[in-house]
Amino acid sequence: MGHPSSFATRYQTVLVPVIFEPWARELIRRARPRDGDNILDLGCGTGVVTRMVAKAVPAPGSLTAADHSPEMLAVARSLAEQAGLQADWVEADAGSLPFGDGRFDIAFCQQALQFFPDRPAALRELHRVLRAGGRVACCVQQGLERNPMLRAQAAALDAHAGPQAGDAVRAICSLPDGEELRHLFGNAGFRDLRVESTTLFVEHPDARAFAEGAMGGMHTGDKLSGLGEAAITQAVEAFLSGMEDYIDGTAMRVPHVSNVVTARA
Repeated sequence: MGHPSSFATRYQTVLVPVIFEPWARELIRRARPRDGDNILDLGCGTGVVTRMVAKAVPAPGSLTAADHSPEMLAVARSLAEQAGLQADWVEADAGSLPFGDGRFDIAFCQQALQFFPDRPAALRELHRVLRAGGRVACCVQQGLERNPMLRAQAAALDAHAGPQAGDAVRAICSLPDGEELRHLFGNAGFRDLRVESTTLFVEHPDARAFAEGAMGGMHTGDKLSGLGEAAITQAVEAFLSGMEDYIDGTAMRVPHVSNVVTARA
């Protein structure tokens, strides 16, 4: 899986089990993939949705996962090989997908749309590669005011690593409005649109271990690199302090709020 300190490996080890596995389960529950479906995981990261779909659907028609990050895809491929999972891992720009029209029956997009440079183009492409009537399930983080873990992380980074570091967390919450999502998907040609505010609880038995790892495993990379050990410790302490209402002893249980979009092409 690459060098043990690589960002993608930290992301997979720290964030995926706590945050992205629960959201993958939620999207799969809503999309109900079946045997024979051709499935796309757009903005796949280290491939958690694809791996969980493979467990839920014994005989998919095909599994395809696309991401712009070769490092994320390298981790995804390695994990798939270890699991004996057959999938195509494709390095691609969401705004210009290398797939034919109507190629897929279902598409997933987990916590990635907010990072696409051209969201309308990406959704037009997503619509194009889905067959008529094909389904999409997408989740997008709501704002910091609804997400205490990210709010605490942003504040800790602002204070100890500077506002540019805090901006990395705010970017995760840069598409919080459900009506904006409805317009984006509708303008791209999607129909039967549902946008639902959804709360999951993310849990970890050791909040400190999670906080230390999460500071170096965000979507946007390690914003504490280059700081001294004392400053890193202070940032982690500030992060934990900001989550104290959700920590019981050593364990944490924190609400994580997103908009979930389901629609048909």
